[in-house]
Amino acid sequence: MFLALDKDQSGTLSKQELKEYADGTLTEIFIERVFDEHVRRGKSGGPNSREMDFESFLDFVLALENKDTPEGLTYLFHCLDLHGRGYLTTADIHSLFRDVHQKWIEGGNYELCIEDVRDEIWDMVKPADPLTITLADLLSCKQGGTVASMLIDVRGFWAHDNRENLLQEEEPEEE
Repeated sequence: MFLALDKDQSGTLSKQELKEYADGTLTEIFIERVFDEHVRRGKSGGPNSREMDFESFLDFVLALENKDTPEGLTYLFHCLDLHGRGYLTTADIHSLFRDVHQKWIEGGNYELCIEDVRDEIWDMVKPADPLTITLADLLSCKQGGTVASMLIDVRGFWAHDNRENLLQEEEPEEE
């Protein structure tokens, strides 16, 4: 997967190359935050010196594939925490979901009210402080991986939005 994404065969991934991960369904703000939080600066210090090496890519993939684990959710929370404060506000949720919303509409889906999604996230998490969501809140609510998916990946939001239909498809039909 790493080699397929590495179009220029440099041995590292640029932001542009990483955007192709998961068929391009991850949001731009999330990719930016992954690079801000988890990609070391190159030795040259130039504008293109920040590329993701294979080890960082493995951490990235493991976090995305294990969103419900404390380790995966911690990795993702650092990306979601736009201001490095240790918590998310309603404004952060709005900023993060705006990219998902745009991809959602571009995909031909129905119009969404971002405030309704934000309120739904608050209801799912039930944070200790009603004004902020912390990593501890996401871990204790047992839906942190779902919330993270809703905020970083249009497919993650689609899966949440269609959860009842998906559950019905999984249930065996009674004869």
